[in-house]
Amino acid sequence: MPRRRNGEIPLPDGWDYARDFDGKLYFIDHNSRKTTWIDPRDRYTKPQSFADCIGNELPLGWEEAYDPQIGPYYINHVNQVTQLEDPRLEWLSIQEAMLRDYLHTAQDALEAHNYRKQKQNS
Repeated sequence: MPRRRNGEIPLPDGWDYARDFDGKLYFIDHNSRKTTWIDPRDRYTKPQSFADCIGNELPLGWEEAYDPQIGPYYINHVNQVTQLEDPRLEWLSIQEAMLRDYLHTAQDALEAHNYRKQKQNS
């Protein structure tokens, strides 16, 4: 996709942007006659899932916002829900569970291998 002189990726054909009453940017797809909070250029620049994220990134469709009354909260624009829990923590717990399962499986396989080897040697 061509870049503008200032390095910004241009919006796809048929797209425009505007601001709501609070000044928040939203995007207009004139092709489908729909609006979205998700910048259509994000699909080129943001990770597609939590598995693709590096460091403290949020994937495509997620946004961290701040409210002075409640503090930080998270917006999932894809599913159109908000939550107080950091979704990166949920992904971290999923990764930890996958790692635990992998280590248990590897340990079981190693023990089975050692058992077979021991049987062969006796």
